[in-house]
Amino acid sequence: MDINIIQDPPVDVFQTKSKYRRIIPYLLALIVCAILLAGYQIVFGSAHGDLLENIALVLFVGPALVFFYCVEKLHDYKTLSSEQEKEMEDFCRQDHDIAAYCAKVSMMGRKLVKAEYDACKAQVEDR
Repeated sequence: MDINIIQDPPVDVFQTKSKYRRIIPYLLALIVCAILLAGYQIVFGSAHGDLLENIALVLFVGPALVFFYCVEKLHDYKTLSSEQEKEMEDFCRQDHDIAAYCAKVSMMGRKLVKAEYDACKAQVEDR
């Protein structure tokens, strides 16, 4: 997620988060199916063993890559820890742009997320 402190905060932060959270169970279901298919092949064997192994591999690798991508994207939407909230208060005292951004976020009725914290931290370090 790209956050620009100078601009208004994004409105659809939690809608995007829910999109990723809806995809993850389906990906996990495909991964479990691949594991079960591979387990079936190992335990019982089959005349079509090569085909089953290839299907299990495709069902495992593709969804696993997308799963890790989605989970990595969810890290941007984590809520801040108490230490990070204290740092944000310090950032607000140091930079008036960050203070204005935090005020806009609080007017929207939501809390800051990790991506916004990282953007504020980068802004303070740049100055």
